[in-house]
Amino acid sequence: MSNEKAILYDATKCIACRGCQVACKQWNQNPGEETEFTGSYENPPELSSYTWMRILFNEKFEDGEMHWFFTKHQCMHCTDAACVEVCPPKATRHVDYKLSDGSTITAVETDPNRCIGCNYCRVACPFTVPGYNQEKKGMFRCTLCTDRISNDVDMMPACVKACATGALLFGDRDEMIEAAEKRVAELKNAGYDSARLYGKDEMGGLRYLYVLAEEPEAYDLPNDPSIPIGVQIRKVFTSPYGGIALGGVAVALIVNGIINARNRGMEREFEESHPKVG
Repeated sequence: MSNEKAILYDATKCIACRGCQVACKQWNQNPGEETEFTGSYENPPELSSYTWMRILFNEKFEDGEMHWFFTKHQCMHCTDAACVEVCPPKATRHVDYKLSDGSTITAVETDPNRCIGCNYCRVACPFTVPGYNQEKKGMFRCTLCTDRISNDVDMMPACVKACATGALLFGDRDEMIEAAEKRVAELKNAGYDSARLYGKDEMGGLRYLYVLAEEPEAYDLPNDPSIPIGVQIRKVFTSPYGGIALGGVAVALIVNGIINARNRGMEREFEESHPKVG
């Protein structure tokens, strides 16, 4: 991923003003959606073909106080993208864009003319992102504003430009990783022992990097996102050595089942010999 761009989101600097949401809709000319108040400031409640990014209001009650953990939710543009692997007509794919400074940016895109609306990509996505549109007949997601930055309209995505607190940065991925690791070190020194960089290696590397003060679960992010086992097995079937590999997978699953059954038996024996008190 050398010489490639990425977006860095620092959750500790986000104030959930949602200016990025407005900028995203404005640039992509996506209409607002009618929603209902459900007791949370989070709005809209989910991504859709008209809402390509949103800020999550994750609430956590601790020591009698309520804490918010804000999360920028949109397509992560994974290197190992489950949506790309699972798409039957190959409508979803990685597309590279060359920028005027010589760098590149790689986005996951879906060709609406080839999309058949099966929704496999949404089911397979560990971040539950793509949204199907019945009228437009296609899956729609964050585009990384490739139409802006690849045509020199503006050298940064709309959401980044709209961020007033510096929670969003855009630049060379290596530089974004370096900035994120420096910020994580500052947070750890300040007492945030669980602070971490998210996205550097997950799913082969994400084009969205996150600075988190707590574990990913607090931000409604999967701790260890992965391509679902069903997609992995499908890849085995379609590989040149599918038969041999499938046999290996079958043996691995059987062995795994035996080990799990053995572990459950050991757990039952331990519980029986160590009854709970009270």
